[in-house]
Amino acid sequence: MKPLMYGYIRVASDAPDDEVDGIERQMRCFAEAEGFSYATTFYEYQNGSQAAFNELIQELRRAEARHVVMPSLEHLSSHRILCASMVERLETDADALVLTPGDT
Repeated sequence: MKPLMYGYIRVASDAPDDEVDGIERQMRCFAEAEGFSYATTFYEYQNGSQAAFNELIQELRRAEARHVVMPSLEHLSSHRILCASMVERLETDADALVLTPGDT
């Protein structure tokens, strides 16, 4: 059985639906190529919100999953310190590893 991988995308208010769908397809392909079973994507729609991020952490704990993929760390935050804090929170609160397609 393949380990689960969850996706996370922060969606800009002006992002076209087909662009967001393409990003998710890329993350799904990445997960499959790396030997994971892609579970679902958590979408953050509101600028500054962490609601979907918090739901992601809860789901990682519930499913005992350890892997998250996102297009880039900028989807967490463009602010360097906040981004690092969010990665740390995924690592400490959910024991999760964050991957971006360019990592491998």
